[in-house]
Amino acid sequence: MNGGARVADTSSARYRARIGSGLYAHVVDVLGQEIIDGVIEPGTIVYADQLCDRLGVSRSVVREGIRTLSSMGLVEARPQVGTRVLPPSSWDLLNPYVVKWRGQGPTYALQMKQLLELRLGIEHAAAGLAAQRISAESAAEILERAQIMQQAFLDHDARKFFEMDAGFHRLLLEGTDNAVMAQLADTIGATLDARGHDTRPGMHDITAESVANHIRLAEALVARDVNSAQEMALTLVQRTLEEFEEVSARYGV
Repeated sequence: MNGGARVADTSSARYRARIGSGLYAHVVDVLGQEIIDGVIEPGTIVYADQLCDRLGVSRSVVREGIRTLSSMGLVEARPQVGTRVLPPSSWDLLNPYVVKWRGQGPTYALQMKQLLELRLGIEHAAAGLAAQRISAESAAEILERAQIMQQAFLDHDARKFFEMDAGFHRLLLEGTDNAVMAQLADTIGATLDARGHDTRPGMHDITAESVANHIRLAEALVARDVNSAQEMALTLVQRTLEEFEEVSARYGV
């Protein structure tokens, strides 16, 4: 059974803490974003000395950054050759940092659609498991987050809405008591965090229907109503996908 988490915690803070801050994090963030955006194209060989000069950091910092990017499938280090940038087919597309960088680049809409399609196949099953296994404390916090989202909607506070939404879905997935499903929480959290910080037209559009669906799903979890939880989770993600496609078509995102 899963205990409750503090409402103040955010998914973005959790995955961001993994690379920390400072020069190393700066190297990872700059190079990761440039690779995702195509500024540094696949097949390009990047050299440590050049990166040291351009980014103003030591070789050890660059090496550590390259190791991290290599673990995400973005680059491949070759002795005596340099570091080769890998194509998108090699990227770990579920890594929260890759999700964040794609969310800030030209493939944002494509990523959103793909991840929503993934969620269609997962979250209704997760909701059914969570309705049976989630702790009372975590179920109560999911409902509390849904209520805060409702107030954020009324206050036109999109950033607060998506911050709470990230935690909502994290608690849902963790509430399954299934380690594989729970690992997707950071991925989904990073997606919602990216949308919350997006400045493009329509990305902060929130509907009353979406708010109501979150409330109903939370209530089903509190009531441990498996069928209602599954039905509402599927409805919620389906409508989110439809709404996103409508916004994308309207604004050309």
